[in-house]
Amino acid sequence: MKKLFLSIIIAFVVISISHAQIKDDMMMQPTHVVAKRINSDGETTKEFVSDFIYLNDGKLSCYEFPEYAITANYVYAGDYLHQENISHRGGHPEFNESNIYTYENGQIKTISHLVDQMGFSKYWVYSYYDDGRLERKDLKEDDDDDFHMHWLYDYENDGRTVIESYYTSWVSQGMLLRNKTTKQYEDNFVLSTTRTENYDETGVLTSVTQISYNYLSSGWLETKTTQTLVEDEWRNTSITRYSYDDFGQITEQLYGAWDAENSDWHYTNKIKFEISEQEQTYTVSFYKKSGDVWVWDVFNNQTILFDSELKPQQQALSYMVYEDMNGYGNINQFVFTIEETNKPIYLFDEERSELSTNIYPNPSSGLVTITGENLRQAEVINAIGQQVLSVQGKGNELSIDMAALPAGVYFVAVTNEDGKKCVRKVVRE
Repeated sequence: MKKLFLSIIIAFVVISISHAQIKDDMMMQPTHVVAKRINSDGETTKEFVSDFIYLNDGKLSCYEFPEYAITANYVYAGDYLHQENISHRGGHPEFNESNIYTYENGQIKTISHLVDQMGFSKYWVYSYYDDGRLERKDLKEDDDDDFHMHWLYDYENDGRTVIESYYTSWVSQGMLLRNKTTKQYEDNFVLSTTRTENYDETGVLTSVTQISYNYLSSGWLETKTTQTLVEDEWRNTSITRYSYDDFGQITEQLYGAWDAENSDWHYTNKIKFEISEQEQTYTVSFYKKSGDVWVWDVFNNQTILFDSELKPQQQALSYMVYEDMNGYGNINQFVFTIEETNKPIYLFDEERSELSTNIYPNPSSGLVTITGENLRQAEVINAIGQQVLSVQGKGNELSIDMAALPAGVYFVAVTNEDGKKCVRKVVRE
């Protein structure tokens, strides 16, 4: 049971490669959540309730928030999420909103966000390089406007350096670089640093920040440290520290700021994660420092958990703190009821790989070589989730011939002798 709880993905760090979840086994997912307001005496003064309902294959079908009559429904086309519909009936004005997804070659092509009664709309369009990696994302905010927000992506050092450049463009200004984020990965594609440069409307660099990621010998993230460049000197600004149990389940997340006077970190906030196997619950509590004592703090839309790249449960938590059109409620604790469901197949799920492998050449016109330790099996999955090839073996190298497959994007799922998995995207050219 303990290991099943580990299937709940805690989004405290995203060091991953998009891939399909291909094994139809069981996992634990939240089916009911109670958000609580707790006073200084530890008494619950208000509760907000939401339910998550799943399809037979484990995909999220809908969630309901009766307190404010909010309901979200999810429509799939095979393993693709096609439409997400959210109905707001508990406030003023009442309205419906929806996200509509289209795909091309197994990858998201467009996302349309529409709000019916308010005449509001946003449109994203995605473009990809020939090797399947994201090249750019463009956004416009209604039907008539040109696209005026742009994210461009470059890859260096065999993909271990990822550069995201964000531009704005209006009729009067052309494209202006507003910030550039460079993510640096180690040889095993573990994220090591994230550097962000911010620019003003005249193109002048205004600030530079860098996040450094440090890991335990187990591979789990230990700290995430932010520094700011001031007069050519890096100065500490903030830190997040993570604690785990023996199974790798996160138990505590500490937030702190740099105390220059004492040349040390001063921790001011924390999130505590508790599992009750007997009651099948997962409790997330928020605290802040008051003098030398930890007291109740409030949820501020921090990412807590999700089951897919689209994070629908996380979105539901945002609605749970919704009071009216002008503010948010003070939620001190979430208590999730966790139940066993089929493990859903999402073509664009994000999950940290358990197994380190290399796959080459990529793109490929035929034979693909996979290297790793104690490999046992490789399966090729097409863009609609079907297994089209499979090879068995034993050793540190497997080969699979994709020459007979049509051109397009595929996922190669690799398993080793210990049952560890990793899924990599491969382009058949």
